[in-house]
Amino acid sequence: MNNRPMKIKNLLKDLLPIMIGELIVAALVCVGGFLLSLADVISFDYRIITGALLGAVVMSINYAVLIYTVDKQLRAFQEARGSREMSEEEAEEYAKANSAPVQKALAFSTTMRTASMIATLVIAFILDWFNPIATAIPLFAFRFVLSAIELIRSKNNKAPDPEKFIKYEFKDENNEEKESDQ
Repeated sequence: MNNRPMKIKNLLKDLLPIMIGELIVAALVCVGGFLLSLADVISFDYRIITGALLGAVVMSINYAVLIYTVDKQLRAFQEARGSREMSEEEAEEYAKANSAPVQKALAFSTTMRTASMIATLVIAFILDWFNPIATAIPLFAFRFVLSAIELIRSKNNKAPDPEKFIKYEFKDENNEEKESDQ
């Protein structure tokens, strides 16, 4: 097993859809803010744009940290296991005995990512540079963005029906012999 950390190219491949999704949410927040300002509901200013971008950037960084943490912990777990063959029972016992560090690291990562979201909201409320609502929407839209990406991926990964694209012609060998005899 390769014990080098995740390559940047692979990280970007996993991160890019989330970044694009978060930027789309940020753009929708800005457009929505502009439309609400046209209806005289709110006043549109730079703080809506900076708030939406702040939320999108923080969520993208949080997702990158999640990807890196999971990859690092799984590699350490697999490295400690080695490449030896194990029966199902041995593998289950090994996982029970050695999964605690992985679970602790992931729990710590989750706590830190949640704390970063809370800190981002506090910063958005304290500083006059960001609109707190515009910041919160991309932060809380993450699950929706992730679900949308998975839906798009599942539609793109459907195996095509071969009958629609390939026409098979099966010739019966017995029929060919009968036709040649006649």
